[in-house]
Amino acid sequence: MTTKELYTKDAQVWVENPDTVWESATVVADFRSGVLIVKLDQSGEIRQIKITDEKQMPPLRNPSLLIGQNDLTSLSYLHEPAVLHNLKVR
Repeated sequence: MTTKELYTKDAQVWVENPDTVWESATVVADFRSGVLIVKLDQSGEIRQIKITDEKQMPPLRNPSLLIGQNDLTSLSYLHEPAVLHNLKVR
């Protein structure tokens, strides 16, 4: 399975935000043709993210079961937005 195959409808991701650094979003449609369409969870805004390289894919969010864990190594995805969100929730 390639990384791009993880970005299917209803996948939860983090997208960059100029004010809050990271914002949670939900994938609206499966990734295709270099564009990922997401719906921002806070505002409901639909955003198209152009992807020309796999490194540009937004980080995936951890399952809600893992949010607030004291041991960060137990997170499925250990990246900047996941760590910051987990620390905020704790």
